[in-house]
Amino acid sequence: MKRLALLAPLLLLTACGTSDDTVEDLGDRIESDLMSQDGISAVEVEYTTGMDHRQNLSVTATVADKAKADEAMEIIRRDYWTGTGRRVDFRVRLRASTGAELLTSDDVKFKLGDVVEMERRYGPRSEAGELEPGR
Repeated sequence: MKRLALLAPLLLLTACGTSDDTVEDLGDRIESDLMSQDGISAVEVEYTTGMDHRQNLSVTATVADKAKADEAMEIIRRDYWTGTGRRVDFRVRLRASTGAELLTSDDVKFKLGDVVEMERRYGPRSEAGELEPGR
């Protein structure tokens, strides 16, 4: 009986595991793709997951200028579109290399109108998971 009492919490914790290699791999891909671009440096991607199973990626990078910030956002959107269909809450902060000026701070979300454009550019959405409408 003691074994069962000790085993139950362990099984519960195992069942509640929220690690998702697909999303972690997406974070690694974003970091690699951004670092391979001239004018984008100091890239940091942090993956977290909450008790509610929400998955979060926080991307922070230093960019040369506003044009590079726009390019970085497009890379992140492309990688998200082609990398996973899972819902991921993104927070992106891009700072100018000349100082602490924040060039953009945005969440990455796909609206209904974005679907047609993203499919035209990059093909159908990844089937690595399901995308909730409006995400």
